[in-house]
Amino acid sequence: MLIKLYHKIRRNIREDGLIVDSSPFLVNAMIRHIDFDRPIRVLEIGSGRGAFTSQLLQRLDRQSHLDICEIKHEYNPYIESLIQQHPDKSVRLHNCCVTTLLSQADHYDFVLSSLPLKNFEDSDSENAFLNQIIKGVQHSLVDNGTYLQYQYFRSNQKDIERVFGKAMDEVSFIPFNILPAFVYQIRKQAAALQSSVAMPVNTSHIA
Repeated sequence: MLIKLYHKIRRNIREDGLIVDSSPFLVNAMIRHIDFDRPIRVLEIGSGRGAFTSQLLQRLDRQSHLDICEIKHEYNPYIESLIQQHPDKSVRLHNCCVTTLLSQADHYDFVLSSLPLKNFEDSDSENAFLNQIIKGVQHSLVDNGTYLQYQYFRSNQKDIERVFGKAMDEVSFIPFNILPAFVYQIRKQAAALQSSVAMPVNTSHIA
């Protein structure tokens, strides 16, 4: 019994980056950065059973739109149930690789991600897929759009900062979660500003 539980936990961390659903403290720490007082387009990446989805659907107005990307079909019943509870909201569930949704430029005001970025590291390809994801997020955001991401360790903070060409706008630590987590908030700079500002290269990483 304990061996089965151990293997399940290992699999969840490896594949989903989680052990249990995100706590309300972590959900609020991510959601508080979203401006719900205007019509917006939001992309949620990696919904799982819908801890973030539930709050997004409750708070988004009828003029806003939510795209939910969850590659695992096993979570569909949870998300579809939440969608059915909000028939007046504009929302769509996508069971696909998120790169498909990140191909459209200047589309989203907010991207909220639960992706286990650390799992995408690959020294053989110089982190090609990890960089593709982060560059895709930046590409899909409107100018001043916000990327929200959490990690249990600050493993890929520098990777995100390198692609966005700036330091994080905010990093917060959420102790009341299993596991405790860091929340990144970084806004996309306007194209003209990005080309004129160079960020110092820092090769150090915090594992």
